[in-house]
Amino acid sequence: MEFDSEQAAYDFYNRYRGKKGFSIRRETHGKNKRTKELTSRLFVCCKEGIRSKDNRDYMIRKPRAETRTGCGAQLCIKLNRRNNKFFVTHFVEEHNHPLVGKEYPRSLI
Repeated sequence: MEFDSEQAAYDFYNRYRGKKGFSIRRETHGKNKRTKELTSRLFVCCKEGIRSKDNRDYMIRKPRAETRTGCGAQLCIKLNRRNNKFFVTHFVEEHNHPLVGKEYPRSLI
């Protein structure tokens, strides 16, 4: 799959996540050192990763709920310099947590 811009890829993955029932976020990116042009981007499930241990743990009275589950769902895109379009290099569809499914209002999809 090819996209004209990083934003177009994000919009596509955002529509996809709305139909499947999960949230996404921009994780990391690569840039050209000279031109500062974006060359790659990784979009991940909002539950990707695990929160690091808080050093103030013994002082916390009301800890926040754990939201990260180490989910591996992701979409990675890279820039093809020949045609100046982004293409999908890696896609993982599997989640390790329950999805919301069709509980999203149709107006958000």
